[in-house]
Amino acid sequence: MQTEEIVKITRQRVAELVKVRECSEDAGLFEGDERRIRPRWPFPGAVELSPADGDGRTRWFATCGNLSLGGLGLMADHYFPPGMIVDFSCHLPEATLYGQATVRHCRQTEFGYLVGVEFNFQE
Repeated sequence: MQTEEIVKITRQRVAELVKVRECSEDAGLFEGDERRIRPRWPFPGAVELSPADGDGRTRWFATCGNLSLGGLGLMADHYFPPGMIVDFSCHLPEATLYGQATVRHCRQTEFGYLVGVEFNFQE
């Protein structure tokens, strides 16, 4: 990966990723009960998370399941309380995005925790 592919998250960068995915033949919208304002697209990738107010020594790992213009859907082994602000790095095939997000929901499943985070854009 080239260093120019590691980018701070912005609305424009997320919109560019989604636009490319929209045009892809093999990437349809997430199939499921949709209560969200923004559609979600499958974006598999690894995600690193840490508490936003931490010292950088605490890190958790998750798998990105989907991305929307507003946030990420993750699968994690760790419970994240709603409202928690996290620093994240999301390693997608197209780029690595980093920034902050707020945990909006965290629900235990038989495979771990289904976590939804909303991007905290700094622009």
